[in-house]
Amino acid sequence: MLNCHVNNHKKEQAKFFLFKVSLKIFLAAPSTQVFLFLPPDSRKLLFSNSSNGDNYYASLESARALLQGLFTYDFLAVELLIESFKAARDRDFREAIKTGNYGNNYQTLIKDLNLLLGNKRINLDEDFAGVNFQLYNNGETIELYPEDLSHGELKRLSIYAWLKSRNIEDAIVLMDEIEIAFHPDWQYQIISDLKEWTPSNQYILATHSYALCEALTPAHVKEIEPKLIKQASNITNES
Repeated sequence: MLNCHVNNHKKEQAKFFLFKVSLKIFLAAPSTQVFLFLPPDSRKLLFSNSSNGDNYYASLESARALLQGLFTYDFLAVELLIESFKAARDRDFREAIKTGNYGNNYQTLIKDLNLLLGNKRINLDEDFAGVNFQLYNNGETIELYPEDLSHGELKRLSIYAWLKSRNIEDAIVLMDEIEIAFHPDWQYQIISDLKEWTPSNQYILATHSYALCEALTPAHVKEIEPKLIKQASNITNES
């Protein structure tokens, strides 16, 4: 919540300032989150079985079209990956027009994605319609598709693609329950990932993950009531 007091003669300046601020604030969360910016009737649809074609996810999709800073990271957003490839290609082309030599943005993006995938490699369809993957194992190459990857792998790729395709830099990024679907090692790793991928951002993470909190210093962690670990400890002592 941002509260402002603005004199009447500066109202237009304040509106412009708030607009510019809004372009630098982003939210990532599970799609099953109850988003309070949705109408009350829409929020109720998450817990109902509507028969008239209206549902919570359709309402969320409509809101997302208006809120460019909103991202739900429940699955691999292929369109974001393709958008990232196209943006890298276009930057290389503009560099060729300006200098006479193509840039290496496209190859750098592929290299970064492959580093995230470990022993897998990503391939873009020639018509930019989709992506597939190759697994290299003991000299054998196995063709894979997005549905063949783990939920955690897909989510990690999605977060990376979202940050890069939206060019999210020098921004405030709010992330809710980022640990969902991540192995404990990746819950720990995601902190250094975010620092490496976009170091100019300020990240505010809401989490239930002890492993993720361990990746931070105590000064970076704000514990919110009720403190469940301490409550559980008291119950154990009493019993």
